[in-house]
Amino acid sequence: MRPTTPKRGRTRPLLPQSVARLVGLTALGALGALQWQRLIGGLSSGRALLWVLVAVLAALGVLASERVTNPRLRVLALPVVTLAALFFGYWLSGAGLDFLKPKHWDELLSGLGGGLQALGTVRLPYVSADPWPRIVLELLGAQLLILAGLLTFWPRAPVPTDARVPLTPPERGYPFVALAVLLVVVASPVVSLGGTTRSLLLGLVLAALTVVFLWLERLPLRPGLGVAGLIAVALLGALPIAAAADRGEPWFDYRSFAESLGPDDPVRFSWTQSYGPITWPRDGNEVMRVASAEPLYWKARNLDVFTNAAWTTRSTPLDTDGEELFALDMPESWRDTPAWTSDIDVSIRRMRSADVIGAGTTVGIKDESRGIEQGTSPGTWDAPQPLRRGDSYTASVYVPKPTQAQLADATSGEYQRQPDETKITVPYKPGEVQQISRSAASIIAGTKAGPITAFQVRFKPWDGVGSDRVDYPNTGRSDFDVDRQLKRSQYARTWELSKQLKRDTERPMDYVRKVYDYLHRPEFRYVERPAQPPVGQAPLDYFLTQTHEGYCQHYAGAMALLLRMGGIPARVATGFSPGGYSARKKAWIVRDTDAHAWVEVWFDKYGWVPIDPTPDGTPARSQVAALAPAPGEAPPAAAADTGASDAAANTERPNLSLRPELQIGTGDSTIPGAAAQGDGIGFWVWAAIVLGLGVVVLGVLLFLRRPRGKTPMDRAINEVENALERVGRPVSVGTTLTQLERRIGSHSPEASAYLNALAAGRYALSPPPPPRDGRRALRRALAQGLGFGGGLRALWALPPRLERGERTPRSRTFEVETSVRVRG
Repeated sequence: MRPTTPKRGRTRPLLPQSVARLVGLTALGALGALQWQRLIGGLSSGRALLWVLVAVLAALGVLASERVTNPRLRVLALPVVTLAALFFGYWLSGAGLDFLKPKHWDELLSGLGGGLQALGTVRLPYVSADPWPRIVLELLGAQLLILAGLLTFWPRAPVPTDARVPLTPPERGYPFVALAVLLVVVASPVVSLGGTTRSLLLGLVLAALTVVFLWLERLPLRPGLGVAGLIAVALLGALPIAAAADRGEPWFDYRSFAESLGPDDPVRFSWTQSYGPITWPRDGNEVMRVASAEPLYWKARNLDVFTNAAWTTRSTPLDTDGEELFALDMPESWRDTPAWTSDIDVSIRRMRSADVIGAGTTVGIKDESRGIEQGTSPGTWDAPQPLRRGDSYTASVYVPKPTQAQLADATSGEYQRQPDETKITVPYKPGEVQQISRSAASIIAGTKAGPITAFQVRFKPWDGVGSDRVDYPNTGRSDFDVDRQLKRSQYARTWELSKQLKRDTERPMDYVRKVYDYLHRPEFRYVERPAQPPVGQAPLDYFLTQTHEGYCQHYAGAMALLLRMGGIPARVATGFSPGGYSARKKAWIVRDTDAHAWVEVWFDKYGWVPIDPTPDGTPARSQVAALAPAPGEAPPAAAADTGASDAAANTERPNLSLRPELQIGTGDSTIPGAAAQGDGIGFWVWAAIVLGLGVVVLGVLLFLRRPRGKTPMDRAINEVENALERVGRPVSVGTTLTQLERRIGSHSPEASAYLNALAAGRYALSPPPPPRDGRRALRRALAQGLGFGGGLRALWALPPRLERGERTPRSRTFEVETSVRVRG
C-alpha cells in the first residue's frame, strides 16, 4: 500500500454547481417572465411562469442527457431535449398546433412575419384584436427563457490539450451567454415601455439575481469576505440599473425600428368619387382581414353630401343635441334587435388609412392598437395617426337585416330622422345662370349673391310632411317650383327619369326596386374605363341617360341620386365588399380588388339598409345586398373569385352572388362560426402535460445519471465521491475508503458496513452487492448537518438506483489499502 500525503481539503461550496445555477435560472427567469408580462395585456402571471418551468425543465433535460451512457441514445438525447423544449415554448404561445402541419407553414410564417412587423406600430401593452402580435410577443418571451435554460448547462466542446502545457478542461455550460439572454428578457419591457414605479427595487433584485446566477456555485459554505464583496458588487450594479429604469420612458423607439422592417409601399385608398377611369391599386394585395360570423360590407366612409357632380363626405359634424353621434344614424328602436349588432375583428395588412373600417353603423371601437376617434359622419370613425400594417381593433357594428316582406311595408322619412339625406346641390346648364335679388336678411348679414350657378333642392321625404323646395345659396331666398328649376339644371334628364320611375309606386320599396331594375337593364354594362362626359354635362346624368357604362361609383352614385329625387333618404357608402372567406384563417380576406361603393337606404324602423346596385361583373367578390332579379329571370351565375394566392390554392371562397331574395334579409350567418376560433386544448390539460414532461425529465436525470467505472464496484465508489461533492463535502486527494468509513461510520454502523463492502469488493472476483440498507444509511449520514432541505439535497446527491451492467470508461476515485493511488 502506498502511503498517502495529507493535503488541505477543498473548501465546501454553499451549493453544488447544478443546483446553484438552477436556483439562479429559476429566480432570474421568473423576474424576466413577470417583466415580459407587462408587454401583453391580459397575460396572466401563471402563464408567464409556465415559460420559466419549461426553461428549468430544459436545463434539467440537458443535464440528464449527459448521464445517458448508451452511445446511440446519448447522440439523440440532446437534440430531443432541445426540440421538446422549443415545442412546448411554441405551444405556450397559443399559436395552435395546426400551424405545425406542413400545409400550414406558409400561413404560420406569414402570421409570424406580420406580427413581428406589427410590433413597430401597435401600442404596448398589446390588447388589440389581431392575435399574431400577441403570439409573437409570447413566443419571443417563452423561447428566450428556454434558450437561456438550454445554454445554462449546454455541453462545451473539449479544448485540445498541449502536451507541454496542460490545460484545464472547460466548465459545463455557457452561463454568461445565458445571463445575457435573461437580461434581454428583463430589460426589453423597460426598453419598450419605460421603467416601473419601483425602479430601485428592480435594480437591486436584478443585480442580486445576476450574482446568484453566476457566483452562487462558487460561494463557500461559510460566508466571509467573499460574500460581503459580492453583496457590494450587487449594490453597486443596482444603482445604474435603477437610474436607467427610473427614466419613465422607453430607451429605444421600437416602433420606428420595427416599422422599418415592413414594406415601404403600403396600399392607400382615396374614396373621392371622380367617375373617371379606375386608378386605385388592383394588384390582388391583401389589405385587411376581418373575423366576422357573416359577410358584410366593410365600410370606410359615408358619402352623404351630393354637390354639383359627385358624392362627398360631410365636412362638419352634425349637431347631436346631446346624443351620441352614432345614434343619429340609428332608428329609435335599434336596441330591440340585438341580433343585428355584432363584433368584428379587423386586422390591417398592407394598407395605410386614416379611415377606420367598420360595417353598417359602427357603434364603438375597443381593443384598438392606435388612437381612434369618431368621424364627422355618424357611424364612422377616424384614426388621427393613420392605421397601418399590424394595427387591429374590434368594432361593434349595427347592420340591419330585414326581409323583403318587412321592407315592402316599411316607411321612409316619416319621423324626419334624416332631414339632410334628401338634399342635393345641382348646377344649372351652361347659359342658364340665375339672377336673384338678396333677401333682407342676407343684406343685413353682408352676403353677396351675384350670379347663381347652382342651387340646392330639398325633397320632401316619402312619408314625411311638407313639400319640395329650392334654396339659393348666399341669398336667403327659396321657392317651391322645383320642377322648373331642375329642368334648367344639368340633371334635367335624371329628374325626368326619377318622375317616370316613381309613377304607380305606393311604398318606398316599390320605388327602390324600380330604380334597381332600371340599372340592371341590358343596356347597362360594367366598364372600368367609361367614356367621359362632354363639357357641361354631369357624369352621373351622362351615365344614366346616354352611355350606360360605368363601374361601382357610377351605379351607386346614380341610384342614390335617383332615390333622393324620389324623396327617399339615401347615400353612398365606400369601403370594401366582403372579400373571400378563408377557412384556414377563419376570416374574410379582403384585397385591393375588393374596393367598392354601394348604396344605403333609410327605412324608419330598421335604419340604413345596404343595397348593392353594381352588377356581378365587378371584381369585388360579392353581391350580398343585391335585390332580386325581375320576375321570370334566373339569377346570374356567381361572380368569380379574383383573389390572388389563396384563391388560386382554392382556400378562399367568394361570397354569395345574387339570390332570389334580398340576401341582407335572411338573418342567417353565411358561414356558421366563421369567426369562431379553434377550441384548442384546455389550459389544465397542457399544463398537466408540461408538468408530466418535467417529471419525466427529472426521472431521467435521477435514474439514468450513471457514475463512471468498468465494474459495479467502480461505479459505486465513484458515485460516493460525487455524492460527497454534491452535498458540499468533497474529499481531499489521498483519502481512502477506510478513512472515510471511520469518519462516517462513527455516526451510522449501516453506512460503515456499506463503505466496508465497497472496499472489500474492490478487487474481488465476484463481490456481493453492497447492502441497500447501507445505501440509505449513507444518504442519512450525508444529510446530517445540512439543515432545512438536507434530506432532499442528499436524495439528489445519492438517489435510489437499480444497478445495471453497462460499460463506461473506468474512474478511480478512492485509494483503498490494496489498490493503486487515484486522483481526488
